[in-house]
Amino acid sequence: MRVMQDTGLKWLGEIPADWSLTKIGGLYSIRNEKVSDKDYPPLSVTNKGILPQLETAAKTNDGDNRKLVRIGDFAINSRSDRRGSCGISPYDGSVSLINIVMMPRKAMVPTYYEWLFHTTQFGDENYRWGHGIVDDLWTTGWQEMKKITIPMPPVDEQERIASFLTSKCTEIDALIADVQAQIDVLEQYKRSVITETVTKGLNPDAEMKDSGIEWVGMIPAHWPVHPLYTYFGERKNKNRFGTEDNLLSLSYGRVIRKDINTSDGLLPESFNTYNIVEAGDIIIRPTDLQNDKRSLRTGLVKEHGIITSAYIDLCPIKKVDSRYFHFLLHAYDVMKVFYNMGNGVRQGLNYSEFSRLMVFEPQFEEQVAIADFLDAKVAEIDGIIDQKKEQLEVLDSYKKSLIYEYVTGKKSVPLTEPAIEAVMIDPHVILAGMVIDLLGDKLKGKTQIQKLLYLFDSHLGLNLATQYYRYKHGPYDLSLDHYLNVLVENGWFKKVPGDAEKYEEGSNHAEFCDKYKDAFAQHSGKINSLVSFVKDMKKTSQIERIATIFAVWNDLILDGNRTPTDDEIIHEILTHWTPNKANTAEGTWKGTLDKMRKQGIIPKGWGLHTLPMPQRGLNNA
Repeated sequence: MRVMQDTGLKWLGEIPADWSLTKIGGLYSIRNEKVSDKDYPPLSVTNKGILPQLETAAKTNDGDNRKLVRIGDFAINSRSDRRGSCGISPYDGSVSLINIVMMPRKAMVPTYYEWLFHTTQFGDENYRWGHGIVDDLWTTGWQEMKKITIPMPPVDEQERIASFLTSKCTEIDALIADVQAQIDVLEQYKRSVITETVTKGLNPDAEMKDSGIEWVGMIPAHWPVHPLYTYFGERKNKNRFGTEDNLLSLSYGRVIRKDINTSDGLLPESFNTYNIVEAGDIIIRPTDLQNDKRSLRTGLVKEHGIITSAYIDLCPIKKVDSRYFHFLLHAYDVMKVFYNMGNGVRQGLNYSEFSRLMVFEPQFEEQVAIADFLDAKVAEIDGIIDQKKEQLEVLDSYKKSLIYEYVTGKKSVPLTEPAIEAVMIDPHVILAGMVIDLLGDKLKGKTQIQKLLYLFDSHLGLNLATQYYRYKHGPYDLSLDHYLNVLVENGWFKKVPGDAEKYEEGSNHAEFCDKYKDAFAQHSGKINSLVSFVKDMKKTSQIERIATIFAVWNDLILDGNRTPTDDEIIHEILTHWTPNKANTAEGTWKGTLDKMRKQGIIPKGWGLHTLPMPQRGLNNA
């Protein structure tokens, strides 16, 4: 075991006994040369490193008053609200004066210190040395920063740590990017569901007409079109005596509670100018319309409270379901309808201008039905998104912990790097390996593996909370290739030379078997039975049809149709899956349905609803 020494520093703790300590000023000297962005291209210092100046970066007219950065320099933002924004510059250029630019002054591995300076613990320590009036303007200058004590491992160990972290964090970042891509697809799907439903209604057979609204197009023929002021007035009820204290805030398209007693320095001393709002009101943020194209600007009030008078408060003046109109205005919002409506210095709107926006009015009962449907659908999609965000949090936390443990020597770089399995034992990885084991020489490729994984989740009710997509070869999980890579990287399986679709036992296969028993022993009977059912199928198209039928049938149950007919199931496959499904005769689909019923492969509404396939390159699966 490695001998450790106590540094006496809270943020650093113990480090290896053969490491030394130094001051930042002993390793780096400061570069403080003023230059113009006309001579040296402007760069941005971000938490992802040094990049060409971002379009979203705050820009000044003082382009002649910047700091020079050379390739290999280390730049770090001195502001506390930009904690973690730093990196080695791959460019010659210029950065804002709020950044500290440092040059290595002795032998070192710069990427080791780049990893160290990116740790949360160093960011907190750097902040502790700073000064300022309020938190978001707290600054740590060079005179303070150069006194901070940091570890100094032997140079060869710096190299090993830097190389190891680059490799491992690349793997983790790939996982993060994959999960984030799934979130992006889900968010886009949610937006499309809202927009389609609020503009077209729930009856696909309704007669349609041109709305006369450019960004809407066709709407049901029985929906009248009127200005917004036909349905909503402006509520201006000031909290004059400060008696109301249920503080509300518009955040990412939702009206949420906020602690009125917070000391974050962002709230006024008095709330007398705030507006009193009521449940059913719709809040609009009408400022900075053309400068800010990312914020969500609408929110539905669900309780009595107060909110800043900078917002427009729409209150219903006739019998309407505010939920429907909120969904409609939200759809307008994400279509960027509001951005060309602003005027003035702040590019804002007042109620008089906003209220002339043309909207349409389903019958009240239809409004309620649409709102009920969207409430349930959005909640379902948001639930999946929340699960994906939890995965991101786990991965991010693991990455931060990994970096800190290795840059401070609490863990040493192994002679043989552990496989990516160390990041997260995903049950899908274990199940994919079990499919390979059970199919043996009957394995025909990834399609079999993928469809069995889907049936494990949705038919056996293993509750893996996986999002599957409507791919041409049936339900598809975007992470399938990752699962298979993990099996190989851990030595649990290895690919048969010359056949990318075949696997054989790896050197650590016994370890895999132990993990399978630990995770799924109680389900082994059902898993074996399902695999046996498909094992002797001569064509992968058979299991593909079973999984597709099951997914469509299950989706119909999730949508509220508990007992769909065969014709309804087949119609959904042929019209709402992918075009290639029409190449299979209806009689073939009916025959497969009959076989599934005989085998008891009947959905119960378990798992998640499948979603349209995102536009990205895919292997056959």
